[in-house]
Amino acid sequence: MRDKPSRFLLSVLLLFAGVSPCVGLEAAMPGPDTVRIEADSVGYNGRNDSYTATGKVRIDWSGTTMFADTVSLLQRGTVATAEGNILVRKEENTIHGDSASFNLETGKGEITNGRLFVHQGNFRVTGRKLLKTGPDDYRIEGGSFTTCDGDVPSWKFSAAELDVTREEYAVGRHALFYIKDIPLLYLPYIVYPVKETRQSGFLLPRIGNSTKKGFFLELPYYLVVSPSREATIYLDVMTSRGVGAGTEYQYIMRSGGHGELNAFLMYDTEKDMTRGTLAAKHQQSFSPTLSFTADISLTLDRDFFRDFGEVTGEYNKQYLESVAFLTKQWERFSLTTELRYTQDLYAEKNSLTLQKLPIITMTGIKQRVGATPFFVSVDSSFTDFYRDTGLQGQRLDFHPMLSYYASPVGILEGSAWIGYRQRLYNTYGGDSSSGFTSTGIPDAGAALSTTLTRVYETGWGDLKKIRHTMIPEISYVYRPRKNQEGLPFFDYYDRLVAQNMVSYSFTNYLTGKYLSGDTPATYRDLAYLRISQGYEFSGARRDVLTLVDEGKPFTDIRLETKVYPTEKVSLSLDSRFNPYHLHFSTFAVATDVADGKGNRVGVGYRFAQDQVRYLEGKLDLNYLSPFVFHYITRYAFDTRDFIESYYALEVKQKCWGVTFTYRERPGDHGFTIGFTLSGLGSIGKFKAF
Repeated sequence: MRDKPSRFLLSVLLLFAGVSPCVGLEAAMPGPDTVRIEADSVGYNGRNDSYTATGKVRIDWSGTTMFADTVSLLQRGTVATAEGNILVRKEENTIHGDSASFNLETGKGEITNGRLFVHQGNFRVTGRKLLKTGPDDYRIEGGSFTTCDGDVPSWKFSAAELDVTREEYAVGRHALFYIKDIPLLYLPYIVYPVKETRQSGFLLPRIGNSTKKGFFLELPYYLVVSPSREATIYLDVMTSRGVGAGTEYQYIMRSGGHGELNAFLMYDTEKDMTRGTLAAKHQQSFSPTLSFTADISLTLDRDFFRDFGEVTGEYNKQYLESVAFLTKQWERFSLTTELRYTQDLYAEKNSLTLQKLPIITMTGIKQRVGATPFFVSVDSSFTDFYRDTGLQGQRLDFHPMLSYYASPVGILEGSAWIGYRQRLYNTYGGDSSSGFTSTGIPDAGAALSTTLTRVYETGWGDLKKIRHTMIPEISYVYRPRKNQEGLPFFDYYDRLVAQNMVSYSFTNYLTGKYLSGDTPATYRDLAYLRISQGYEFSGARRDVLTLVDEGKPFTDIRLETKVYPTEKVSLSLDSRFNPYHLHFSTFAVATDVADGKGNRVGVGYRFAQDQVRYLEGKLDLNYLSPFVFHYITRYAFDTRDFIESYYALEVKQKCWGVTFTYRERPGDHGFTIGFTLSGLGSIGKFKAF
């Protein structure tokens, strides 16, 4: 009696499992001898040679369980039926139905009033009839699907007919999109993939309005090129600017290389010109010692980011840098060949912008000289400077050094070095005379430091001990003054600053040891503090931010600190204090509080004497579920105006989400609305037409 019931159950499972991407219901099934049937009674009808199980029928097979009120099987025939309260369960996936009938030879059949639930993705399908029409073909009549819970889901798609071909697509006719029980959108056809792998298809659009774009609509299409390549192609329709198209392409190569390509092209109807950008990244490791990296960023016009950039650092950027470099490493040397192309977005023409094509750098790692405490090393580079208009040429920079390391007195660590930097130039073009020039300049330095550590018992709750580490250091750097006005000027490496400076620093670390019950001890950084200052015996300047006054040789006192009073709170400070004018040259302070549950508040203040003074803040609130609020702002004190403000409100539900954003900055403000329908990604990207 086991053979026919096994065939019957197999048909039931194949039908139920195939209605959706829930292929797990029919996976890895063992032979028929594992089938077990339980019922209140099992009878045999000799007239039609059939078996009937009635009353709390239960059939178990390979982790799958089927329940029904009645199950009938024609012993010599090809038809099997099940009636009443049908339930098939495998793991957390289920199918319910009122009745079912199957042809055991063809595998075709139907279930009335079927309801399918797939736990992964919370995917739910209902249908007046669930039919299997072929080996991999199914039809759902009067059906709907959603990823929401409840008798009245937050959203659902319904279709008069839904034809499904496993490992291909499901095509619905006369579909309606519902919010609750309210139909909002009619679609003549709806198509979604039913493969387990990623699938191509339209993504949900993004809409909005801004001062510079007008009303805009972004329509993205997700394209699976191969298992290791994917792209998102989108159309951007802007009422004030025209229509643009873009792509975001990502790939992984068999050789291990990976990268991405982002491109956008449009015709700007307001400026009557073609505009666009290109950004690409690639990383490739040919061997443990040979690698290639590229980071390309280009634009067709210098105002593109000013008009279409959305975040700080994008709409106000001055330069676009495109870099590609190949690095080869040996045991004692490394060689890097780099191409660097720059677009100056503030310049009317890029012909004056200096390009470095290429930069070849050879670095010799420090090597010990015999058994002595001396080490030799070398840094060298060759740079070709190119531009369409102005001075061009090449520079060879060669800098060998001899270093000494020792511990003269126990805990003290000392080092000293001496070097010679030789620069050679070949120049042409521009107003200055062309030809060959060179110069050499020595340099030297020394440092002496020690590390002091002490552990303190605290007895403060779980904080049992605090370790204090202090590293005092004194250093000296010397480079003689030398006239370099006769050298060409490409960058600041052509004007090496004379230095005769002694500096000191005190670096402190606090680390806490926490112990609670029988759990292993944990350690956490509590604080970092560093104070440093220099004294210039002579020289033209000390650093970019602080100019040297011959009568005031002390540099600014720099104070850097980070404090973590709890795991959720952090404080940071980076400042430079002028000891002569008794004011801060620069000052940056920030605090951040986060509870790890999506709630966060941060405030920062930045100041640079006679340059910058602004306040920035950020706020994330996740207390009022399902609402999540984000706020970012920057306020400039010199203009008494907000540089930028960004507001976002997310409404997050289990099966859907909506994001509203509003952004304003000088000259532009706008809003966007984005939608998500959770779970559709697990069965492929949604597209409708």
